[in-house]
Amino acid sequence: MTTLALSGSFVIACLLLQAAAPAAAQETVFYKCTDAQGNVTVQNGTPCAAGMKQEIRRVGSAPTVPVPVRRAPEPEPVPAPPAYGEFVLVSGPNMARKPAPEAARLPPPPPLFQCATWDGHTYYGDTATPDPRCAPLQVVGIDGSAAMGMGQACEMRQDSCTAIPEDQLCAAWYRRLDEAEFKLRYATPADQRAREAERADIAAKIRASRCSPEAPPPATAPAAPVP
Repeated sequence: MTTLALSGSFVIACLLLQAAAPAAAQETVFYKCTDAQGNVTVQNGTPCAAGMKQEIRRVGSAPTVPVPVRRAPEPEPVPAPPAYGEFVLVSGPNMARKPAPEAARLPPPPPLFQCATWDGHTYYGDTATPDPRCAPLQVVGIDGSAAMGMGQACEMRQDSCTAIPEDQLCAAWYRRLDEAEFKLRYATPADQRAREAERADIAAKIRASRCSPEAPPPATAPAAPVP
């Protein structure tokens, strides 16, 4: 029988290493022996001598648990794009307007421009370079506060304008006339005369061009009821 005197820490290290080693098919028994003087020995498979304090530890083949495989996260479902229906004209230009056949001999209408202001407002204009507008700026005090009464300031900005293609000019002029008629319908006494003049000017330009519309068909009287 061979014994080995070991320190307590070394004994524990041996036990841990043995436990970490691959387990054999047969159970292994360790004996921790302490004599009368307090000396400790650890014996592999051999019991302690008579008169010694004996402690045992059995180390068997422990079943191993496989490391769980981490699954890749499933991709987020791609949301379907929203379905948009076709645009439907619910108010706007008079769709009944169309050029009269005899108007083909007349000159084209004046150029027209689709313009947009700095704040997103759109309108039809007669020039590609309208006068700049004064866009208001935020005014703050010395302390950085935006309290009222600090004064007013603005920045001059140019509207962005694009020429209407020639093949779309008649439709654009009809729409401009429709907008002028809409404004005239809701005019106040203060701006009634100005809006009447604006509407008349647009209508005159359309009549003098190949966009001059056909006359609407005469209204037919309702049929008399049959007695």
